Amino acid sequence: MTPKLGWLCVLIGLAGCTVGPDYRKPVPAVPDRWQAGKEATADLKPIDPETLKTWWKSFDDARLSRLMEQALGGNLDLKMALARIDQARAERRGTRAELFPTVDAAAGAQRADNPFPGLAPGIRYNLFELGFDALWEIDLFGRQRRRLEAASADLEAAQEQHAQALVTLAADLARSYIEYRSLQNQLGITRANLDAQRHTLKLTERLFDEGVGTRHDVVRARAQTETTEAQIPALEGELTAVLRQLELLVGQQPGSLAAELNEGGAVPVAPGRAILASPAETIRHRPDLRIAERQLASATAMQGAAIAELFPKISLSAFLGLRNTDIENLFKSAAFSYSTGANLLQPLLNFGRIRAGIDLAEAQQQEAYFAFKKAVLEALRETETALTRYLKEEARRQTLARSVADLRESVRLSKLRYNVGVISFLDVLDAQRALYVAEIELARSEAGASTNLIAVYKALGGGANPRPPQPETIQGKS
Repeated sequence: MTPKLGWLCVLIGLAGCTVGPDYRKPVPAVPDRWQAGKEATADLKPIDPETLKTWWKSFDDARLSRLMEQALGGNLDLKMALARIDQARAERRGTRAELFPTVDAAAGAQRADNPFPGLAPGIRYNLFELGFDALWEIDLFGRQRRRLEAASADLEAAQEQHAQALVTLAADLARSYIEYRSLQNQLGITRANLDAQRHTLKLTERLFDEGVGTRHDVVRARAQTETTEAQIPALEGELTAVLRQLELLVGQQPGSLAAELNEGGAVPVAPGRAILASPAETIRHRPDLRIAERQLASATAMQGAAIAELFPKISLSAFLGLRNTDIENLFKSAAFSYSTGANLLQPLLNFGRIRAGIDLAEAQQQEAYFAFKKAVLEALRETETALTRYLKEEARRQTLARSVADLRESVRLSKLRYNVGVISFLDVLDAQRALYVAEIELARSEAGASTNLIAVYKALGGGANPRPPQPETIQGKS
């Protein structure tokens, strides 16, 4: 083996070295089962992972599914997330390219002279060159490879951020749609009660004119009618605000969904029995936890890159081309030239800059580690809370449904008893008021149960990947 070949083998061997800590993916400690599901374990079962990806279909609402398809294609947050993936991918390509030599086309002209009188005359000459310059910094201690590891982790984090944007979008859209349907139902209940109260007011006024009723009955009936009527503008304002939110989520102009959604519909209800995924499954499915884990991997890699700054840097350079002192003879065979060189740079005095960079990278790695641990706790808290709220609201909805049925019967019986003179008209008004309040509460509870179920799906990481992300052509770029 020649000496040159021996040195080359040594350099290649050294180029495989890396300094700094090697990343090991942390395994979070999670409980075996949810606290919220202990009381209802017999009624709940683990959800199928494929069903979790498109959980909104379990509501069996065609308009909701159609809105979701529109949002997946038009939501601007998703498009920004895709753009961030492109940015991270470009950053990784740029970092990877630093591992390889750079070759530049070079052209130059020099003139050396000694213009100062009284000094020994120097050499006077012209030098013209045309060729290729190459430079390669050998990554002896893994500085560039650690940076490439960090860039790869950043790219994976950006992809998970897109998945998290999908989770958030699906939950926000379904929640807004359910709120819109609930407000429509509340508005319908209020208008129906207003019509009934107006009818009662006319009846009370007629009885008063005939001398059968009292003025107190008329005033009470009118006050109740006006109170109910005052609820309508507030509900209409909330309805419009939620409609604008839906249009924003699907990426459309205000007013574009009015015709499609103006026709009322029932609040979507999904069977919530298959929701009790295990804590370990939840940790695997949630994109925000995968984002935190990838950010920890990136910070760990950058810690190694900072440590590598302490070690020498070796670079090789070369020139291949034409050189001549006479430009007219530059392209003759005698002008062919090549040169090679090697440089070693060892940091000696930098006033603590490198050590400060290492300390900074270590602190950032510690922050990323604690951020990951906090994200795990937040995920467990969010899921426990969502499960508890859903189970409690579902029990409340069932009780309210029975209460509404009883109050409707109470109103019917009150009218019969009033007609035969057994009770006063105030009793009828009280029964109607109680029914109206219970109907509104039931409508809100139905929406609340569905909304809390959506929160459970979101906490379980549902909707993270309904379909692979597709790049979009932007201003002629594909």
